[in-house]
Amino acid sequence: MLNQIQADWMGYFISQVMPAPFETDSLLVDRLHQGDETAFRLIFDRLHRKIYLFAYHFLKDKSQSEEIVQDTFLNFWLHREKLDRLRPIEPYLFTIARRTVTDYWRKAATAENFRNQLYQRMEVSRNDTEEVVLLKDLQRITEEGLQMLSYQQQQIFRLSRFDGLTYEEIAEKMQISKDTVKYHLVNAMKKLREHFEKYDVIYIIWLVIFIH
Repeated sequence: MLNQIQADWMGYFISQVMPAPFETDSLLVDRLHQGDETAFRLIFDRLHRKIYLFAYHFLKDKSQSEEIVQDTFLNFWLHREKLDRLRPIEPYLFTIARRTVTDYWRKAATAENFRNQLYQRMEVSRNDTEEVVLLKDLQRITEEGLQMLSYQQQQIFRLSRFDGLTYEEIAEKMQISKDTVKYHLVNAMKKLREHFEKYDVIYIIWLVIFIH
């Protein structure tokens, strides 16, 4: 009798004190496929902080970063039936978050106040290691893209976007027609856009700086 009481007490103690086993992603995906909101809550509690910090790293705004978290997990829940139980959940969530941040910047890139905020961030963050790395990446990728252009396209792009010359000024300087300048610049921008689209956040910064 005493042994049974001790066994019952030990079982109760373990159930109350010991943490529940960490449920595997495959089991959680199985539960999500069945519409289990508790499984979704477990994933949210486990990963929402990481997603928030990821968004805040790029946006530097608490409210906007929280919106990214909400949109990321909403997208995750709405497309739960497409989840592959053999693939880990965390990388999939970060892929959604990355695309959500990119979409946010893409939509905001045309707003003048957003453009000014980005310029200010780049100006005041020159000594920040991560920001410096980002800007160096932008410079490197830009130069790589320029090497894909013809010599004339490179010249026109640099005069237009780096030196700020108008079509008329470039035409006069290079002794070509204004229409020729416009033709080469349009083609240069098309090639560079295709080149930068592979780099997500760098692409958005490029849009803000050069597409205006």
